[in-house]
Amino acid sequence: MIVDGGSPYDERFEAIYRKCYARVFRYFRTNRIADDEAHDLSQDTFKRLYERMDQIRNDDPWPFLATIAKTILLNRVRARQTQKRSATMVEIDDPELLFAEPAAPAELDYADRQAEEALWERVRRAVASLPPGQCEALRLWIEGFQYNEITKILGISMDAVKSRLRDAKRFLREQLGEKPS
Repeated sequence: MIVDGGSPYDERFEAIYRKCYARVFRYFRTNRIADDEAHDLSQDTFKRLYERMDQIRNDDPWPFLATIAKTILLNRVRARQTQKRSATMVEIDDPELLFAEPAAPAELDYADRQAEEALWERVRRAVASLPPGQCEALRLWIEGFQYNEITKILGISMDAVKSRLRDAKRFLREQLGEKPS
């Protein structure tokens, strides 16, 4: 990046740019920023550095440059979080919305409801026919407990939890007619 602004800082800026660009780029990449965006953020960093060249107080520009890069990274993170929270604003008096009907959820017809109920009954019977240890481990797993939590609750080893869950899942697949994976 060659700067032709005629500023007394141009030569110093170019030297800093050549010396530190790769380091700034690596800073963004180590923070899991994609290559293209890391280049853009690096350019923003050096743009801000150029605008503030008079604020560098010592011979080593890296601490000042690192502060700028960190600020740019934090601003990017904040912008992403804000973007997730923002929603499209719609005027309540919008004439187009007066006639728009929200889509109704698809309802199952009688045959589909019967088939679903039959499937759930088969699942309940299959689970009820599991050995008590497998049934209890499966219940805890379905409730969202992690393997290490299940070991503590049931007082068994991690290998026992894994094998009980593996065997219970295999049995249920067989009972419900699914192909083993």
